[in-house]
Amino acid sequence: MRHRCKVDHLGKPADQRKALIRSLATSLFTHDEITTTLVRAKALRKEADRIVTLAKRGDVHAIRQVRNLIFHSRTGEVITDEKNREIPETVLRRIFSKVGPRFGSRNGGYTRVIQMPPRRGDAAPMALVQLTYELAE
Repeated sequence: MRHRCKVDHLGKPADQRKALIRSLATSLFTHDEITTTLVRAKALRKEADRIVTLAKRGDVHAIRQVRNLIFHSRTGEVITDEKNREIPETVLRRIFSKVGPRFGSRNGGYTRVIQMPPRRGDAAPMALVQLTYELAE
């Protein structure tokens, strides 16, 4: 019996499961939407909502907590600072400069999971995970 088990095991040991969720979260915040299996999408939703909540807070401790929840990789974009120096944008910088402020007035529900047709080959149920942004008013 699985009474009081709150973790989606995803058929993996704890270290592999943590790495999988971290890589899915990194990809989600890099591209704003990803396609994955339905079970992984539901497990990702919990972590992504937690990351956005920390990004809305925006203090130093929140930055350090988010750094432990994602892989700190580059997004491929380049931004310039006030002295016209080019800085490669990272996922962590993107979360706190773009994602967090865009969810400023929203209280939860930061991700959307849309079911898609099953995957060809093994018929695994697939889902599209998106970040739900506020509409410009």
